[in-house]
Amino acid sequence: MTFGSLLLIVNVIILAVYIQQTFFSGNKLESHLVKEIDPSYDYIIVGSGSTGSVLANRLSKDPSLKILVLEAGTDDQQPSSNILKVPMMCGMAQKSEYDWQYHSVPQKNCCKGLQGQGVFIARGKVLGGSSQINYNLYARGHRKDYDGWSEAGCDGWSYSEVLPYFIRSENIQPFKQMDKEYHGTNGPLGVSESHVTDFPSFMIEAGREMGYGTGDYNGREQKGFFASQATVQGGERCSTAKAFLWPAVTNRNNLHVVTNAHVKKVVIKNKKAVGVEVYHKGTLKSVSVNKEIILSAGALSSPQILMLSGIGTKEHLKSLGIPVVADLPVGNNLQDHISFVSYYKTKQLVFNSPNKTKSFWTLARYLTTKSGVLTTPGGAESVAFISTDPKRPEYPDLEIIGVDMLFNEDAIRDRLGIDPKYAKHYSGVNDMNGFTLLYTLLRPKSRGTVRLKSTDAMQHPVIDPRYFENKEDVDSVLRGIRFSQELTKTKTFKSQEAELFHKPFSPCLENCKFDSDEYWRCYIGYFTQVIFHSTGTCKMGRTEDPTTVVDPRLRVKGIHGLRVADASIIPSMISGNTNAPCIMIGEKAADMILGIKPPTPLSHL
Repeated sequence: MTFGSLLLIVNVIILAVYIQQTFFSGNKLESHLVKEIDPSYDYIIVGSGSTGSVLANRLSKDPSLKILVLEAGTDDQQPSSNILKVPMMCGMAQKSEYDWQYHSVPQKNCCKGLQGQGVFIARGKVLGGSSQINYNLYARGHRKDYDGWSEAGCDGWSYSEVLPYFIRSENIQPFKQMDKEYHGTNGPLGVSESHVTDFPSFMIEAGREMGYGTGDYNGREQKGFFASQATVQGGERCSTAKAFLWPAVTNRNNLHVVTNAHVKKVVIKNKKAVGVEVYHKGTLKSVSVNKEIILSAGALSSPQILMLSGIGTKEHLKSLGIPVVADLPVGNNLQDHISFVSYYKTKQLVFNSPNKTKSFWTLARYLTTKSGVLTTPGGAESVAFISTDPKRPEYPDLEIIGVDMLFNEDAIRDRLGIDPKYAKHYSGVNDMNGFTLLYTLLRPKSRGTVRLKSTDAMQHPVIDPRYFENKEDVDSVLRGIRFSQELTKTKTFKSQEAELFHKPFSPCLENCKFDSDEYWRCYIGYFTQVIFHSTGTCKMGRTEDPTTVVDPRLRVKGIHGLRVADASIIPSMISGNTNAPCIMIGEKAADMILGIKPPTPLSHL
């Protein structure tokens, strides 16, 4: 037998094992899900995502309470869902059965180069929600974010007051630069530093040349260049379903979890939430609640459920013939992180590549040792938080997410939703080595809305983010482009012959000179992207504030027994990825619901 024949046999065996483990090996955990819904519960949690799973775990610790979790999506224990466990494969989970696959309406000020002139918005439709399909990045945000919430009327939500909740949930794998006081090692959520390839070191060195240090962006100082911290444990994704939900489901009879259960509305009588109507197994069922209903369906679905329940702006509800229960600004204040994607080609160094992630040896290494590039969070091994606003140099306004490879042309067009007539702009990428950087606007000033399309709960809502309605957001992204150009001038980039790959875009050359500010403003308007961090649509704040939906204890104003706990309550955008803050919200909400005294604020940190 020749060496080539032997190698072929080994590869076939490895592929067979991979296919078997990925597509045909189910998990008996799904047997713990209840098949039928009881008539009543003490607490009903709508949504099992980054916040809902935490709430399910914490509330069900009290054996005297009967808890129901209603998830519109599927369970994560079916054979095909094993792909969710592989951190590198997150892109495959998006636009799949595990994704709501939302789309915005056409945008007036941007998205001209995208299909339908709107953006695709990925949201998890599975136990664990978006924590199952995101890029695993664990970023809490800046301390000024939370102090700003507190100053705006969100009592109890300052940085020193929420930090203990971040620490409570975390089980971090220590790393060299970690600020130990800011982290936890006893919580259920696995967090580790991603430093598989040399890419993080490459970026950190380039950052030093730009005047930025490194360390722990979830610790004392956020600003700088870093290796990513990710919700990855033992080489696998650590979703909130894995960390919080399943340990509770398998050990507590008082927690009932139901999948494929689509909530139509909250039933409200005399200003009190008394139950929900839910589609399950082809029928509409009513379930009553003894204590409270908590909406944790996310910033796009929670406002939809509220509006279908008669809670929203009276003008909108009346236009659909929905009786008004409470006139509140539900669905306003929609925010997201706007991003500019840039591609860098290198002639020498190759950190990673799509072909490498698909190779037999990469699969073999992962299956046998849970190591290698498949453990990286979608390849996003590096992050940086930089300040481009001279008025606030201490408060980073852009996040750079660094991916250790270039995607091929088909992947770029599919993921970005490029209109076919502009697809040729990305031709040539397949023949390059390189990496990708996403320059992300952390605190956009533009605000959008979520509204009902109809009274049919099965229809997606109307999502209008109104990106770049505030022109200052365009200025901020432009500063990011200029920063990217300066980054290519560093010795580190030059040592690897790394340069920005950008072909002049013809539609923007008709009235603009290439590389002028006007040219880039035009280009930004064509290829707008977001990183799926929708927030703010059930804004938290003072009860007397007419722009708020919930009070600082997350209670819907004017309605008893109803709270919202998810990204929708965030009043102003977090300076970082939103998964970690949503987990914190779940921890804090559980204490408030159960009447547990909050932990001592960590004012010294």
